[in-house]
Amino acid sequence: MAEPMTLQIITPDEIAYTGEASFLVGKAIDGEFGILPNHAPMIVALDIAPLRLDAPDGQKHYLAVFGGFCEIEHNQVSIVTLDCQLPDSIDVDRAQRAKQRAEERLVSKSPDIDVERAEHALARALLRLHVAKYV
Repeated sequence: MAEPMTLQIITPDEIAYTGEASFLVGKAIDGEFGILPNHAPMIVALDIAPLRLDAPDGQKHYLAVFGGFCEIEHNQVSIVTLDCQLPDSIDVDRAQRAKQRAEERLVSKSPDIDVERAEHALARALLRLHVAKYV
């Protein structure tokens, strides 16, 4: 078995995650990608989507990653993102309320509504709700 990769997820406020992974699955702005140990060097622009990491012990972990960049080099994976949330840190009630507000804005069709901003808020709320299921 190949030596696991080291993963570090960095936000503007903290190092949100540090650990080892035997496999990563994420979503780039142009589709899904997977990373195994000894992957060729690569930089990926990330979408707002879950990141699945398989730990060396076989456990699967899910994290909410809110865009950013992923760099792979020498079995080191570095993710720089505006925010990263672990399932147990997500406030499900708050995410549900944010989802409802965003959906109401999008349905209202009011000329005062910033549609792109509402769509972004909805994507973030849906991501949080999706990842929170993995607690």
